[in-house]
Amino acid sequence: MPKTQPRSPKSSRPSVRGVPFEVVTSRRRRLHVPHRSRHVPASEWRDYPRPVPEAWALIARDKGFRVHGRIRDRYHVALECRTCGGLTAHKSFTLRTAQPRCGACAEADLADAARAAGLTFLRRDGRNHHYGLYRAACGHVLRRQFEFIERVAARKTDVRCEKCLLKRERDEATRRGWERLGRDPQGSANYRLYRHSCGNVQRIARVNLSWGQVQCASCGGAWNSNPSFIYLLRIEMTSRGLHLLKLGFSKTPMKRMKHQLGLPRSAKMDLVRVLPMASGHVARAQEAALHATLRRHHPDVVVPPEVYAGILNVRSEVYEAFAFDLIMRHLDRIEAAHPPT
Repeated sequence: MPKTQPRSPKSSRPSVRGVPFEVVTSRRRRLHVPHRSRHVPASEWRDYPRPVPEAWALIARDKGFRVHGRIRDRYHVALECRTCGGLTAHKSFTLRTAQPRCGACAEADLADAARAAGLTFLRRDGRNHHYGLYRAACGHVLRRQFEFIERVAARKTDVRCEKCLLKRERDEATRRGWERLGRDPQGSANYRLYRHSCGNVQRIARVNLSWGQVQCASCGGAWNSNPSFIYLLRIEMTSRGLHLLKLGFSKTPMKRMKHQLGLPRSAKMDLVRVLPMASGHVARAQEAALHATLRRHHPDVVVPPEVYAGILNVRSEVYEAFAFDLIMRHLDRIEAAHPPT
């Protein structure tokens, strides 16, 4: 049988993937056990009083180990790593036919990667062998995937403490006169749900709140707190063969149509529908959601901006004329959910 070269010294931050070992601590020395044997009680990993075949000892030496002894039953051995001195349980079949791995070295690799990421490795997670528990510099315990910690150690991403982040967000909100209620109910990672000192509850981008770039939609006195409208405008330019629909929101839809869209005098415009909304904040949210729905589920009704370039001074929110009934149905739904007060 050809001899296997002894293992080279470990690098400063080796890969830690694919090294699932549990640790049995009820023995005189810690024993690393393959994860697939985690169902075996710790009491079963006792010494097995049988001699070690000389052939096994030679194979172990060639593969970087010493057979510490037989363990559990006649099929298992405890291998002592010649690099770190740790003990790892393996089947004798694994010793004879493959390159065993040292559980202690694997644990040291996890600790090295954690240190490189600015963390302290505590132990493997008992629920999922792809995860570990780490102590951050703030003192809190984090649960993270081993592969994620490798990427943090390689400076490809960063790690943050959820408890510290939550406290930071609450403090930011308090300084601005808001109370952080929780995550965004619509599932956006960039938004949070806040309650203003006046009692108004509002979705706000966290970065905007941190910089103080936010107005309360109820008492803020800005455009988003005043009544507004969602409008649907039909535009026709027979000389250019254009028949378009413009969907938007505005505090003054008529002014928007006549003075702000930049349409030429030859264009025929018809404000076919106007929905009153309680505030600009509500109007903007409903209008944005409708645009997203049309883009996602009906991309064929979206008119490319190059079609109306030089005619309208906008670059989006323009739709084909045949989408009229579709948009009207969505506006019916919005109107039913936000009846005039």
